[in-house]
Amino acid sequence: MNEIYKSINDKSNGKYGCLRFPYVTFGNNAEVTVVCKKSDRAFVDSNIRELTAMVKEACGFNTPITLKIKDDALTAAALRIAVVRFTEKFNYVSSMTHGITAESEPSFVVKLKMHAAMHDLAKNDYIPRLKEFLQNNYVEDVALDVQIVDYESSGTAQATVQGTKKEYVISSVQPYIGNFTPDKARAISALTANEYNVAVCGILAMQTEFTSKGGRPYERFVIYDGDLSLQCRYMPNGGKSIVNAAELTDKPVCLLGNVEYDGMRHEATMAVKEISLCTAEGLSPLSLKAVPKSYGIIFPQNYEVLVQSSMFDGNIDVPPSLRGDFVVFDFETTGLSIIYDKPTELGAVKISDGKLKEKFTTLIDPRKEIPPEVVEKTGITNEMVKGQPLFEDILPDFYKFTYGCSLVCHNIAFDFPFLLRGGNRSGWAFGNRRTFDTMGIAPLAIPGITRLNLDNVLASLGLSNDNAHRALSDATATANAFIAMKKLLAKS
Repeated sequence: MNEIYKSINDKSNGKYGCLRFPYVTFGNNAEVTVVCKKSDRAFVDSNIRELTAMVKEACGFNTPITLKIKDDALTAAALRIAVVRFTEKFNYVSSMTHGITAESEPSFVVKLKMHAAMHDLAKNDYIPRLKEFLQNNYVEDVALDVQIVDYESSGTAQATVQGTKKEYVISSVQPYIGNFTPDKARAISALTANEYNVAVCGILAMQTEFTSKGGRPYERFVIYDGDLSLQCRYMPNGGKSIVNAAELTDKPVCLLGNVEYDGMRHEATMAVKEISLCTAEGLSPLSLKAVPKSYGIIFPQNYEVLVQSSMFDGNIDVPPSLRGDFVVFDFETTGLSIIYDKPTELGAVKISDGKLKEKFTTLIDPRKEIPPEVVEKTGITNEMVKGQPLFEDILPDFYKFTYGCSLVCHNIAFDFPFLLRGGNRSGWAFGNRRTFDTMGIAPLAIPGITRLNLDNVLASLGLSNDNAHRALSDATATANAFIAMKKLLAKS
C-alpha cells in the first residue's frame, strides 16, 4: 500500500481501511483520487472534512487539496483494460498484453502468460510493481496469477506469432485441388520476396465469391498462421469451387502458387494453383469458446429505420439467399497495414431474414497515434479514442453478437484480417464463418458497373451513405446494398 494509505490508517486506527488512494494530480490545486466501494460512499461523504484534513497532513502539501471520489463497481473487463495499460509502460513485457486475462468469479484474479526469459526480467521489476498497482487502485482483493509458457511447443495457431515459425513439417496430405503432396511448406512469416511455385501452409478462412468487372468469376480467401494472414486468390476456371467447401474452412492446408510481396507494407498475396488438406506440426485452429452469457462492454441496440426507403423495400418476398442471419461490419483503422495499423472504430448491423434488426458500434483505443490524413478522412481524432475500450476487450461482445451469423463487408479482404488477427490473439475464433463481399457481388447484380467502391455501388442502387468513413454508417450502407443486390439477383 502507498504512504498515504499507511499514514491515514495508522492515525485513524484503521478507520479508512476501506479506501485506496491511487494517485495525485496537480493543477491549480492537488487532486487526490480516493477509491471506495459503492456501499462505502455514504461513509466517505459523511467524513469528507476529516478525511481531507488527514490526506493533506499525510501528503505535506502547501497547496489546497480536493478529493476525487471514485466508487465505480469493478468488473473483469475494466480490470483487464487497466492492467494492459499499466503493462504497456514496460516495453520489454508489452508484447504479452494480448494474453492478459481477468476473471471475477469466484474472486478477482489477473492472469499473465509469459515465457521464461521474459519472466526472469519481470520478476524483480514489472511483477512487484504490478502487485503494488493492484493494491493501490482497488479496494477489492485482486490476485495475480503468472504462468510461464513455452510458445514454441504449445501447438496452437494462437501461439505461432510473427517470426517464430519459418517452415512446417507436413503429413497426412489430402489433395483437394490438383495433386499437391509436399512434406514441408513455408510459414507466412517466411514470405519476404516475390516467389513462384512456392509451398505455403496455414489455416484457411474467408472463402468468398467474387466477380471481376469483366464478369469473370474468381474466389478469395486467407490463410492464417497465428498473428499473420496471407491474402489468396483462386480462379476455379469451371473446376472445383472452395467457397462452400466446409471441409476446408478453418482447417490446415498447403497451397502451391505464386507470391507477390509488397516490401513497403511487408505483406504478401498469393495466386493459388493447388490446395491440399494436411496436418502441420505446431499448427492448429483455435478451439471454439463458449458464447459469453451476457454482453460486458458493448451492448447492441435495436435498429430503427429513420431515413431512406427505396424500391427494394415493401412487400417483396425475401429470397432464399437472404434467409437467416448476417452481420455486416466495418472497421475504421489507423492505416492500411494489417501488421502495423490498428482499429479505431467498429460498426456492425445484423440482418435477419432480409431486415435490419440490431446495431453494434464502438470507438476503439488503438494505443497508437492516428495519422493526420486519417483523422481528416474519418473525423476520428486521438482525443476521441483516448480511454475507449481496447480492441481485444470488445471481441467477446462482438463474438456473441455475430455468433451463428454469416459475415458481410464491402472489401472483406481489408476488414476480415483485422478481426481474424484480433480474435486469434485473444482466443476468439472467427475463422469458421461464412463470408460475403458486396464488392464481389456488385458486378453480377449491377451489369456494366465499372467502379466498385462503396459510394458508386450505392449510387447505382439508388442508395446513399450520409456519414461515409464512419464505421456504423458504412456498415449500414453496405447492409442496404447487400439486401438490394440479393433481391435483384433473385429477380433476374
